[in-house]
Amino acid sequence: MRTNYRTQIAITLLLGTMLLGAMLLPATAAAQERAPAAQVTLKSWLKDQGENNAPYAVNQQITLYLELATNRWFTAGTRIGQFELPGVMVKQRSTLATNFTQRQDGETWSHQRWELTLYPQQSGQFEIPAIAVRVTVAQPDGRSQPLTLTTRPQRFAAALPDPTLTVGGRWLSASSLTLSQQWQNSADDQADGELRVGDAITRTVTASGQDTLSVLIPPLIPAIDNDERVQAYPAQARLDDTQERGEYLSSREDQTTYIVQRGGELTLPALELRWWNSQTRQLETLTLPGQIMRVRHTPASWLVAYGPGLAAVAGALALLVLMLLAIARYYRHRPRPLGWQYGAAIWRQQWGTVRGLAYRYLRARRGVLELGRVSRDPAWQQQQAAFQQGTLDRADSLKMGWRLLAHLQLPKGVRGARLRRYIGWRAALPGLATPDGSTTTSDHSACHASANSPTTSNSGKKEG
Repeated sequence: MRTNYRTQIAITLLLGTMLLGAMLLPATAAAQERAPAAQVTLKSWLKDQGENNAPYAVNQQITLYLELATNRWFTAGTRIGQFELPGVMVKQRSTLATNFTQRQDGETWSHQRWELTLYPQQSGQFEIPAIAVRVTVAQPDGRSQPLTLTTRPQRFAAALPDPTLTVGGRWLSASSLTLSQQWQNSADDQADGELRVGDAITRTVTASGQDTLSVLIPPLIPAIDNDERVQAYPAQARLDDTQERGEYLSSREDQTTYIVQRGGELTLPALELRWWNSQTRQLETLTLPGQIMRVRHTPASWLVAYGPGLAAVAGALALLVLMLLAIARYYRHRPRPLGWQYGAAIWRQQWGTVRGLAYRYLRARRGVLELGRVSRDPAWQQQQAAFQQGTLDRADSLKMGWRLLAHLQLPKGVRGARLRRYIGWRAALPGLATPDGSTTTSDHSACHASANSPTTSNSGKKEG
């Protein structure tokens, strides 16, 4: 009897539990159906350019922000779809998002902010296409649900910031930039510290900028072409892009080793780099000084540097000596020219011989023996009188010989006609007499010939 009583109690409790569970199960299911699903939003925008939305500069870093938000939480990594934009370099320099939370309408929202950097390479209008972003968020029922959201297309403009700049030129855009250099040469290890031919000079130049890209920094050390003083060996450029405390930093290091080929003065030029300051919106220039060094010759380099010149001088001297020997041999058994004899007589101060040679030259050129008939110029008359009667010296004798040569080598009328023929001048009325009594052009030669005839006959009478 007692056993049956216990069995009935157990059956009663079991039935009550089943009945209570059946009553609570619909209420729980209804509560789950009424719980709202997780909410996810996506928005994107470009970093404000300021100044009435002026166009961005070519090569300027443009930041595109993507911000995800949910009233739950993210349960897996976020993936941003890739896209191409012709004429623009697109980089996701930061692999991590900025995470934070905000209270909104009494709920806590989780946020993820991503950054993409754009670098326009040319002027024009650009449109950023819709970007697909894949996220995974937690649902109220504890499940993780993947979702794909897309951004709205956006437009922006880019232009050259200054008319003096060109696309692809030696300049860049940055918010800040520094330029430095280091010198090192092999002569530092020598006792005297002097550079010699064959020594090496290493120049290292580094540019570090903010809000730019290392591949956009132009080469810092220009090539040296057609320079026989040095041989340049540039090294591979070192490029580095980092992020520090939310700031994008980039640097480029160029290094060139110069091998000295010749002695003397060596000048390595100064360097300059133009850049557009995106903060102040101004074009600036950074400069680095060059160096002027003295290079000591080695015997081999001295011969290489001055050998051709010395050979040319030696050849000219040898040719001159041969010419002098040939002239001396020619006049060994022949009379020397009157000019040679005149100069030798002046050198030996044989004044009688000097006068005799002057009269001899006058007779050979004009057939007369009177110096006064050479020219009516008062200065000439005074000089020839002093030459015939006064005491001679070397300077006066040389002046007399030069003026005699100038008067007799080419007669005055013939000199004028030849000069006029050279410059292309012709008389407007040929044959008319000039105010000084002489004739022009062709009549002048005939007049001069007729004037010389009686002089020749008079000379013959005197000699007879």
